Parts: sequence; structure tokens; C-alpha cells
Amino acid sequence: MFGRRQSKEKKEHSRLIERLDERIVKYVTQRDPETSIESVIGRNGCINTKNGQITIVCDGSEVFRCDINQARCGELLSLEGVAIHATDPSTGKETIIIAYYKYYR
Repeated sequence: MFGRRQSKEKKEHSRLIERLDERIVKYVTQRDPETSIESVIGRNGCINTKNGQITIVCDGSEVFRCDINQARCGELLSLEGVAIHATDPSTGKETIIIAYYKYYR
């Protein structure tokens, strides 16, 4: 009864991670959890989810990396991007990364 919900959440999370792989992004922002101020950390990039890592590369340089098992991901309500909540390995604090997908017409 209780274990079923957890496995369903894990399945949905793994499906989202699979959809994110090789997704082109327009720009990536980092949100400060205390003040809710967003700052742009990269433009024109790609999300990769290989080898148990979520990596975002913009303009040829890595702007974000975290372990898949330690990240919580969710698509924005508009479905125009993804929010990634993870612990920053360099500072040890929780960080929120928002990657906005590139829109093709």
C-alpha cells in the first residue's frame, strides 16, 4: 500500500530524466532559494543525462552538474522548461536550476 506510491514517483521521475536527455535549451537560470531572484548562468545549450549525472552545457562550457539520484526534477506548468532542485557540490547548499527549452515553430 505505501511502497506502491514511492515506486510510481520513481518511475515518473525516471521517465522525465529520459525525456530530458539531449534536450536543447534556450537559457538556464539559477534561483536563489532565500530571495527567489533568478540569474542567467548560460544560454544556447543542451541537457545530458548520461552516466547517472544531469549535465547542462551552454556555449561549450559546463554550467551545472549533479547526480540523478540526488536531484528532484519537475517540468514547469507551461511545459516550456524544467526545474531541477539539487545540492551544489561546490558549496553544499541546495540550488534550484531552471532550464527553458528552445521552442521550434
